[in-house]
Amino acid sequence: MRRIITRADDLGSSRSANLAIARTVNAGFIKNVSVMAPGPYVAEAAELLARRDDICFGFHMTLNAEWDRIRWGPVSAKEQVPSLVDPSGYFYQDPSMFQQSPPALEEIAAECSAQLDKLTALGFRITYADSHMMPERFVPGLQEELDRWIASKGLINHRYYYNFFPDGVPSSIPQFEAVLSRLTDEQYFFLSHPALYSEEMTQCGNARVDGEELARGRDAEAAFLMQENLIEISERHGFRPVRYDEAVSGSGV
Repeated sequence: MRRIITRADDLGSSRSANLAIARTVNAGFIKNVSVMAPGPYVAEAAELLARRDDICFGFHMTLNAEWDRIRWGPVSAKEQVPSLVDPSGYFYQDPSMFQQSPPALEEIAAECSAQLDKLTALGFRITYADSHMMPERFVPGLQEELDRWIASKGLINHRYYYNFFPDGVPSSIPQFEAVLSRLTDEQYFFLSHPALYSEEMTQCGNARVDGEELARGRDAEAAFLMQENLIEISERHGFRPVRYDEAVSGSGV
């Protein structure tokens, strides 16, 4: 069987995401879940899922809070990581802002350790590490620092496993089968952000992302991933969804 690394991001960011991810995990296709330690509902996420030993949990390094109405800040005391927060004490909305307000690498490392410690204390068994919005694109030296930090924690580094599943999350079984039929003999990476449609999710918007459109899009992802025949369909086409600890490492991104 060829492999597809199937991942759901942003557990802990909202109740809508928590419930949707729990349901998609129960359906079976999603094998990896990335957890946001600064998320306002990460404790509730732990109650829902942390005891699951069939799921590979990831540390979703979070240094940005992208929405206008829903914000979060560091797990560390703000006074300990002043270069990571805006004048209101929250994370900057977009990682590109780090180009004008460069963060201190040692503060990022300290915040990463605080976030990982929080997830561990909540009961999550963290196996891999990835990053929310990939701030390493905009901070010189951060990629190398993260590589060292991830290795020091004994975690799988996400950046050696990217070969994106084409066209994002399918909206229907026929679309899913059509994509599977075109894939080659490689390992693929399937990324999703499932969340149930709710008033909470419609508040997750900004100048570039309409909250209503976001809420409906993530609800559609959840609806697709909750279907219980996705594994059977995948296997019929010669693929199986896998955890990071079952995957094959490739070149970095």
